[in-house]
Amino acid sequence: MSRTLPFQRSPQATRARLSKAQLLPIPRAVADELALAAHMSLTALRSGSPDIAPAQHITEAMYLAKFLAEAGHGDFSHDELLRADQTMAAVFSAGRASGSWALAAEDFDRLAAIVSLYDHQLRRASLAALSVASERLERFKAGEHYQPVPVRKSAPL
Repeated sequence: MSRTLPFQRSPQATRARLSKAQLLPIPRAVADELALAAHMSLTALRSGSPDIAPAQHITEAMYLAKFLAEAGHGDFSHDELLRADQTMAAVFSAGRASGSWALAAEDFDRLAAIVSLYDHQLRRASLAALSVASERLERFKAGEHYQPVPVRKSAPL
């Protein structure tokens, strides 16, 4: 008969196990679900969406990709972020006026590259890196100004 392993039940032991789990890659199913949602949102914007949600989702994915890049997971320049931000501002502005949120054909490749980077980052980054990026995104959405952090050397992709 097999015995279960005796785990310490102290709060410190629980935190240690959680800390170790944070070092692991994002579970594949979670990474696939997040990446698929971003790709579907991009497709919805390509054809025009009667809903603002895909535009919001792409904007969030764009910032998460930037934050993950700053943590050493890929390359995403500040200039490219500014261009993508201007593109999404135009999508939001036109969408509010027309009721259809659509991405101009000439801007699709720029955002498709960012979504592809985000997809790749989700397969390589640790759960801790995604947690930190998500926390930064929530603070940014709450009104905190974007402050670029010194970019860590990129991990091999």
